[in-house]
Amino acid sequence: MSNQNSLAVLKENQQTLQAITLFNYGADKDVSSIVLNEISFLEGMGITKPEILACEPTSIVMATKYVLKNNLSFDPNAGLVYVKTRAVALAKDANGSVSKWGKVLEVQATCEGLLSIAYQCGKIIDHERPTVKKNEAGKVIEVTFKYMKPSPMGPRWVEVSFDESDFKRWQIKSHQENGRSKQDASTKDYSNMNYRSFNGGIDPEFARAKAIRHAMKKMGTNPNERLSVFVKPTIQNTIDKNVDMNATNEDTQASKGAENGYVPYEETSNTTSDESTTYTVTTHEEISIPNSL
Repeated sequence: MSNQNSLAVLKENQQTLQAITLFNYGADKDVSSIVLNEISFLEGMGITKPEILACEPTSIVMATKYVLKNNLSFDPNAGLVYVKTRAVALAKDANGSVSKWGKVLEVQATCEGLLSIAYQCGKIIDHERPTVKKNEAGKVIEVTFKYMKPSPMGPRWVEVSFDESDFKRWQIKSHQENGRSKQDASTKDYSNMNYRSFNGGIDPEFARAKAIRHAMKKMGTNPNERLSVFVKPTIQNTIDKNVDMNATNEDTQASKGAENGYVPYEETSNTTSDESTTYTVTTHEEISIPNSL
């Protein structure tokens, strides 16, 4: 599929994409430039990664809808989503064997993307970089993610911790997914190397990425809940991108018989301040006005 044809697929659905984008900006806003901007990002990716443009047209549209609905962006410098291609079976012969393979475009939110969605949904109003606890040998034995959430009695900090029992459970799941259909899965460890690469235990940065992902997974974020809320800019590089990609890949089962790698894109360092803005809010008590007035 040529670059032009891929863009044509999105432009044919531009009205629908604009309607989805209005969900985040309001009916009185002109969002056509936002949609065109996201298309241009995909066009730029297609120059260096032509396999993106070879994906099924419907998958390209669906991936774009996901990004716009969640108020994220394909912008590589934003670091909000990972873009990848996945091989899928398009046709099978009479014996049930795959006779034709194709590719679909998929996107998945990065740690920064998941945090952005949580901020937009009003589930959290601040967060800190996850911290790890090590034993005497330098092995990571616990990771804690701390975030602030609103509540009727005022904002409060919440700590979510994961220990070695959680690491082991994640590692077993990783082995089951990666070792699927492998003849030697009962004797060979197919789990992600990051579970045993640092002093005999989990890699610290990988643990941080997994902590954020598991904490956000149970947050119950629903984009439909929001109307118009303040979105706090997420702290760039809360988690190292390459490690986060490893953690993200574990959440998606690989396609059988085909590679399932992420498409890496260059990021630039963030130079903006990550300090939260403080607002002063004045409240007034309700009073009754007599009918005689």
